[in-house]
Amino acid sequence: MGKEKSATKKCKFCQSEIDSKAKVCPVCKRALKGRHGCLMTILIFLILVCGGFAISMNMNSSLQKSVSGVNDESEYITLDEYNKIDTGMTYDEVKEIVGSEGTVSSQVESNGYKIVIITWYGNGTAGSNANVTFTNDSVSGKAQVGLK
Repeated sequence: MGKEKSATKKCKFCQSEIDSKAKVCPVCKRALKGRHGCLMTILIFLILVCGGFAISMNMNSSLQKSVSGVNDESEYITLDEYNKIDTGMTYDEVKEIVGSEGTVSSQVESNGYKIVIITWYGNGTAGSNANVTFTNDSVSGKAQVGLK
């Protein structure tokens, strides 16, 4: 035979014997939570974490667009594109790899040298970018931060 449920239980606060269906202890007047309180707390926590993650991903994209002024993500440079850029390439060759013109960050001419730094904003976290330095229209250096 199976065990029958007891008609009473102990209050977890004052240890008094109370009716097993009681929601509030008649002795100490404290509310007795249901058995699923912890499960609901965990479920709500997971929903908030997932929602927060989704919002932060969207905010990162919006922030990157705001920082760069670039609305079309096809204009962003990827890490793969960045890695294809080699010393000695011309601006037109780099532009062909990246698929956009970039933004002139700095330009100086002196003693027969023309040095131009072009910035492409990245597809990574907000603020990700690549800078390519051209000396007399040839790549002489490059640097990147946060590209994916």
